[in-house]
Amino acid sequence: MKRIVSLLLAVLMLFGMVACGEAAETPSDESKDQITTIEDETENPNYVCDLPSDLDYNEEQIGILYIDFNNKERELISDELGQGVVSDAVFERNTLVQEQLNVVFEYFEKTEVTQVATAQSLDIQSGQGDYDIVVNGTFLAIQPALEGKYVELSELENMNTSKHYWSQGFNDMVTFSGIQYLASGSMAISMSSFTYVTLYNRNLFTDYKLPDPYETVTQGKWTLDYQYSLVKDHYVDKDGDSKASTGDFYGFLTDNIILVDPYMVSCEIPMIVKDPDTGDLTYNTAALQKLSDLCDKVQLLYNDESTFVYSYSVSGYGVDGTNLLLDHFAADNALMATTMFVEMERKYESLAPMSYGIAPIPKFDENQQKYRSYVQDQVSSFGISAVVGDGDRREMLAAVLEAMAYHSHILVRPAYYEVTLSSRYMQDPQSKEILDLIFDSLYFDFSSTCSNLVPACVIRDHLRPILSGKKNTVSSSTRSWERTVQRTLDKYNKSLAELVS
Repeated sequence: MKRIVSLLLAVLMLFGMVACGEAAETPSDESKDQITTIEDETENPNYVCDLPSDLDYNEEQIGILYIDFNNKERELISDELGQGVVSDAVFERNTLVQEQLNVVFEYFEKTEVTQVATAQSLDIQSGQGDYDIVVNGTFLAIQPALEGKYVELSELENMNTSKHYWSQGFNDMVTFSGIQYLASGSMAISMSSFTYVTLYNRNLFTDYKLPDPYETVTQGKWTLDYQYSLVKDHYVDKDGDSKASTGDFYGFLTDNIILVDPYMVSCEIPMIVKDPDTGDLTYNTAALQKLSDLCDKVQLLYNDESTFVYSYSVSGYGVDGTNLLLDHFAADNALMATTMFVEMERKYESLAPMSYGIAPIPKFDENQQKYRSYVQDQVSSFGISAVVGDGDRREMLAAVLEAMAYHSHILVRPAYYEVTLSSRYMQDPQSKEILDLIFDSLYFDFSSTCSNLVPACVIRDHLRPILSGKKNTVSSSTRSWERTVQRTLDKYNKSLAELVS
């Protein structure tokens, strides 16, 4: 396996050097068969790196500030080869970028989620300039971005975020009046690993003579109502204690905190939108009726006796791999569960013996044209700190980000997506097809990914107890939100207007 991976990485590196203007030998016919998609993309101008081939920055040190939380470090750092497919790809990517541009990476690690933004602000205030590139969870990066603490990316010649190794959906979400301070894409393994998915037990579906969700998904009929029809009437008091407990069998497993989050995106209900005329951020009152209807659907699912709802503290989504919800599912005690790919990675040994399939988070109804897949708000964003005032240095950092994004698409994304997810976790061609569908439907919604921008009313967090509760309180609970949210948005709209001018 290591030889195959090494060969694949070597050939992918050759393609990377060709696209960046360096000479490369022709790969063998044996290797070509493994990388048809990558080869096709190198001929597509949307995937070709346009950086000049003669950039040389004389071993300049590049300070990278990042958060090491929830395995985020693996996106950026790998000290040597032989530590795994993804780690090897990151090592090769970093080596290529540093050699291509003649720069040296210096990393500054923070371990608490709020520390990156704080360190960045202090660095700007002091003018010390230790941190050139800042990598942070989007939900924490958006506020300093709108406060002008990042460099405008759209004005840099060495960075082209319209290339498809950058996420275009992410670009749209964080671009305001033509100004973009943050970007994400193939560099962010979290773009894939933090995507939500429905996991289902194929053997149990066969035993209960239920249709495999694969067919329903491909027909566009995978909806909340349909999922509920599969879930209900499947509770069994398996441990015989005469009460609902973790030892029983259920139709569906979920939790009352982070697994509530994807419904707003999967059902296309944005609570903060951009005014089509002015570009201003606006609270979307027009979404409240559909939000109330969504609440009815989710509560029906959550309150059925065939659903077990873990509390967040019990389900334990810790970095140590603890996840009682997936332990429950792996014990053949549930038909379906909501999870993220990163949790499946942590529970690989438990899940491997099973026959399971994947499906997107369900649509609102069949009238909804597309599935929408939510990436948790911790997805990494990349930007250049405003402490960097020199124009030439800004262009150097832009070249670093552009090269990292490009080589990540050639090396890191295939290593994670094609090898780790597709080959290791997808057990059949149907699951691979659904995996592609899920990632083709990634959708970025400001109110779900960036609602921490309004600390007094974090919409995503406020909706968790409402959607998972027993009574639909959408109307009364949201009554005060418009004024609170719009007041804060107006402040940032004003700040953005000043930045533009």
